Amino acid sequence: MGQRASAIERRILLFGQTNLENSILIGNVHQNTGIECQLIDVRHWRDAWEVEADHMLALVDSTSAAPERIRELVDRLHDLRAESCIAVFNVSKKHPSEQLISWPKLNGLFYTGTTYNQLCKGIENLFDGELWLPRQLMAALIERTRERPRNATGFAGILTKREKQILRLTATGATNAEVAEVLNVSMHTVKTHVYNLFRKIGVTNRIQAVNWAKDNMHELQDKEELEETN
Repeated sequence: MGQRASAIERRILLFGQTNLENSILIGNVHQNTGIECQLIDVRHWRDAWEVEADHMLALVDSTSAAPERIRELVDRLHDLRAESCIAVFNVSKKHPSEQLISWPKLNGLFYTGTTYNQLCKGIENLFDGELWLPRQLMAALIERTRERPRNATGFAGILTKREKQILRLTATGATNAEVAEVLNVSMHTVKTHVYNLFRKIGVTNRIQAVNWAKDNMHELQDKEELEETN
């Protein structure tokens, strides 16, 4: 019963070639996770990926197209709503797809040779808001991006007033559409603010943002009250 409810709320879009191997793959993933899977031909993805689901994972076969085509697809998928994330699989060592882990929302990378069990375990972790990335790639990314903090004013101090409003509404469970209605702004404006605040507080999905907001709500409120008095 619980597994079926989960399948309704979650969805996997597998972008790859429409061949027997990928058909078997989505069958195995669905059987092992209970999550609905849809195979989308990577050659015709432009009009095919709009699927409604509470939480969605875009699983991209890195061998299904040239690296620049995969990058174009990931760029398009990146603009999906906050409740989605991206993973690439069938990645060989030193392949250009390894560099995609620096992108927000690309939370998973599976090398060639990953077993069905490992893939399914990684998918479950991704839906739980975790990362599934090779340790050596994570270490290299951290080393490239580390820098000395510019100030000690607290994370909430780097958010704009509008970003704080959106973060507080998000923490109540409001969707992007509901946030747009409350603030009387467009969905595009909300998505832009969500992307910026996610980058500023160092999260990649809505679950992480809500947890961050809960941990820092007191500071957010104090900053807001100070701004209003000034």
